[in-house]
Amino acid sequence: MSTDNSEQQTQVTQLLERLGTSPGSLGRLAEAVYEDIHRLAHFQRYQMQAGETLRTTALVNEAFLKVFREGGDLSITNRQHLMRLMVIAIRQIIVDHARRHLAQKRGGDAVHVELDEGQVAASHEDATRVLDMEAAIKRLDEMDEELGDLVAARFFAGYTTDELAELTGVSRRTVQRQLQRANAWLRFELDQPG
Repeated sequence: MSTDNSEQQTQVTQLLERLGTSPGSLGRLAEAVYEDIHRLAHFQRYQMQAGETLRTTALVNEAFLKVFREGGDLSITNRQHLMRLMVIAIRQIIVDHARRHLAQKRGGDAVHVELDEGQVAASHEDATRVLDMEAAIKRLDEMDEELGDLVAARFFAGYTTDELAELTGVSRRTVQRQLQRANAWLRFELDQPG
């Protein structure tokens, strides 16, 4: 672990300890982790090909608000814990976005506008893929919560193997084995009809 990374982790941990007791600590915390959260959101936005309907900055802001508004009494212990919560928040926001998109596609409260059919089909496929993956991850969570968390962090936040190892506190090789197991299960699960 680099010195800069270690210093950042210490700074984030100190800011988390001061939340609610030190004015401005939430703002300083947001500044300290913004780039990491923005990278996660940008990855997911790119992966979904979300275009202008889900902007990276809006996704970051909504995730941050979700974690700190809904988890107001939550005791976040360190940077890894915060990043795990951000992955969950980003995942929930993206899944909700996909559900809203499909509801609009079915005509729910939609204003009808002429659109390029190719664009509509692609975004419909993206939304369907996100919801299919979310359902599969939930089933995986029921069988093995640790594997479900790894897949969610990889799919929804774009974490690398090294980042997942750091996040979970296990070796890179262990993460690779777990991801291989999860990928095999997901391939089988997602190929099933229905």
